[in-house]
Amino acid sequence: MNIALITYTGLPEMTVDDQRLLEPLRARGLMPYVVVWDDPKVDWTRFQLAVVRTTWDYFLEPEAFLAWLERVGSQVKLLNPPDVLRWNSHKSYLLQLAEQGIPVTPTALCPRGRKVSLPALVATRGWRAVVIKPAVSGGGRLTRRFEGARLADEGQAHLDLVLAEGDALVQPFLPELHEKGERSYVYFDGVFSHAVVRPATMEASGGIPDGVALAPLAEERTLAERVLAATPGRTLYARVDVATGLDGNPLLQELEVIEPRLFLGASEGAPERLADIIAGHIRGLSR
Repeated sequence: MNIALITYTGLPEMTVDDQRLLEPLRARGLMPYVVVWDDPKVDWTRFQLAVVRTTWDYFLEPEAFLAWLERVGSQVKLLNPPDVLRWNSHKSYLLQLAEQGIPVTPTALCPRGRKVSLPALVATRGWRAVVIKPAVSGGGRLTRRFEGARLADEGQAHLDLVLAEGDALVQPFLPELHEKGERSYVYFDGVFSHAVVRPATMEASGGIPDGVALAPLAEERTLAERVLAATPGRTLYARVDVATGLDGNPLLQELEVIEPRLFLGASEGAPERLADIIAGHIRGLSR
């Protein structure tokens, strides 16, 4: 049984962390191949299953990526499912989850091309410091923090820059997130696997930092499972990133179901658990 583990040109062998999955898959009689998502030479019909892993440039060509999902999803079973990936690709999903009663980091969605006064927005929301980011992005790209006198000049200029490219999000800066880190809860097939804590990601940080194993907190795990229950589709893998709000309560910072680091090395047996579930999907296809 051939399995495609999907990456991008900048990581043709995937990350060291994801490579931990290769041997457990082989031990279960599966043949994994690492494949670049937009390589035109790939024959997707030779695979029984394709698993999206490190497509870390998808947000640079979002329309091409969404078209690729449609095309490849019609040729091979793709996990996570295309509908879920499409929904998760634009961070407006945070507002949709908030409408369902999920406590999320407060978020103002600013549509592309529309003039938005950052000082007026901040005054209306009562925020003292904000984080501005694209609604379609990853790895902290164009994610920056502004406060005080910088809001009206540098902050406004950055918001205008993001809006010239696409939709933007403006969120309050959460001090505890940057002082104590972001907690990431990893689930395989909807079942909790492990949790890590890691520094918050900003553009200047140079990528996604490593995570340190974390004993799950009951209140945060309950939040994570509410988020998964509200997700419009079953997921092979999901990472729920939790932050502490200004009132001290946990908030959903992001739900990552496209190409998240899963920190497989942070929990003993995590690669084997994920390989078991992938093997189960393969068995289900052959029935």
